[in-house]
Amino acid sequence: MEISRLDVVIMKLLKKNECTNFIEGMTIQEIMKITKTSRPTTYRKLIKLCELGYVDKGCKSIQADTFYLLDKGINLLERKGEKV
Repeated sequence: MEISRLDVVIMKLLKKNECTNFIEGMTIQEIMKITKTSRPTTYRKLIKLCELGYVDKGCKSIQADTFYLLDKGINLLERKGEKV
């Protein structure tokens, strides 16, 4: 499992903003503003987290994809002792 610090930052951000179901998610643009990362980097990280089963795509916000934290991601943060 190849998880970077930025991956954890993104997952903690989703958890902090209660993005834990299909309806409640954050767009790439919203995540970029907080993490101060570029669009390609943010997109690559989110797709990787989706492939690993930590994050999934939620419902659309106008035309933008949203992303939310799955139970596997929540469990990883809690197992690592992360308090958000």
